[in-house]
Amino acid sequence: MFAALNRNLLKSVMLADGVFSLAAGIALFLFAGPIGGLVGPHATPAVLTGLAAFFVLWGAFHLAVGRQDRPSPAAVRVAVTGDALWVLGSIAVLLLARGGLTLTGMGVIAVATVAVADILLLKEIGLARQQRAGVA
Repeated sequence: MFAALNRNLLKSVMLADGVFSLAAGIALFLFAGPIGGLVGPHATPAVLTGLAAFFVLWGAFHLAVGRQDRPSPAAVRVAVTGDALWVLGSIAVLLLARGGLTLTGMGVIAVATVAVADILLLKEIGLARQQRAGVA
């Protein structure tokens, strides 16, 4: 199993990111109120609904790219750039809006930020492997 995952790292990461993003979007649509209560007053239903819509679109994009035989390098770069912007935005929220977040909210944002950074790195590694394989 790990050999197949390693061989198809980029596809696997893109597909996993797509599935997780869709699941997160659906959860935010369904449970915006309770999630907002856990995160803090800045997590209004409008903010969470906007995030939910973004996650659904982001997930669909990742699934479409991940289903390609060889994920498009340009599309992967868009995904990496989006992940980098997410990490930077999350850090800004933690620094500038912490007064409107609960401790749970700050923890969720911090854990999600580390996870997105890790996924970004896996996408970079997978893209580099795909490009080396295309040259060899």
